[in-house]
Amino acid sequence: MILDTTTDRLLVISDLHLGNPASTAEKRLLGFLDHAAEIGASVCVNGDGFDVLQMSFTRLVSAGLPVLTRLRHVQAAGGTVHYVVGNHDIVLEHFLDNVLSFEMSPFLNVSSAGRRIRVEHGHVYDPFFARYPRLYGGCTRVAGAALWLDKDLYRAWTYVSDALNGRRRRRAGDDDLHYSYCHEAAEMLLARGFDAVVFGHTHNAEVADLPSGTYLNAGNWLHGHTYVDIDHGDVSLQTWEPSV
Repeated sequence: MILDTTTDRLLVISDLHLGNPASTAEKRLLGFLDHAAEIGASVCVNGDGFDVLQMSFTRLVSAGLPVLTRLRHVQAAGGTVHYVVGNHDIVLEHFLDNVLSFEMSPFLNVSSAGRRIRVEHGHVYDPFFARYPRLYGGCTRVAGAALWLDKDLYRAWTYVSDALNGRRRRRAGDDDLHYSYCHEAAEMLLARGFDAVVFGHTHNAEVADLPSGTYLNAGNWLHGHTYVDIDHGDVSLQTWEPSV
């Protein structure tokens, strides 16, 4: 298990949900991973790469195998493939680590050109997940069917979670400006000496300047195509636009 790495170039993608019948991630990922191999970058899948909670086995195989092949190409080109586990794929930890030789970890501390970046899926800071893990898992399975109707369901889920968290803060008389649990958790990590924090989980691509540094969310590939680019210490949110 590798928790710390030093790199010049690392591309961070989150929430691919490969195997979920509603995911179309592989259609965009193959070209993106070819690009990563071409520029010699390493890749970090920041949680929920393979969707075990909402998967169809047929979809997992058909979508997952081409992506795994491209990740092998990234390794063959000199890059490292890191896999940070999320809440949809934690049961695959030992399989991916021992069979596919990816670098598995619960989080990744990245050093790049003198800057320190924390990469973590972020689900452990979700109040719903932290307080009611079994109920959260049950709701997640039920929500899988609803993804056919609205692929932005997770964004709505995050909005409701943030609204409930804000109401709790107001009742407690908390004037903290961190209006979401992600901002609060990121600020806690930034205060420990990181220059930037990268999460996934919410499916909401975002960049926010916090008092102690920068918070970024890599978004999702369930239907999106955003990623975080760590390039010689510069950390930015990017959108993958394949060349035609």
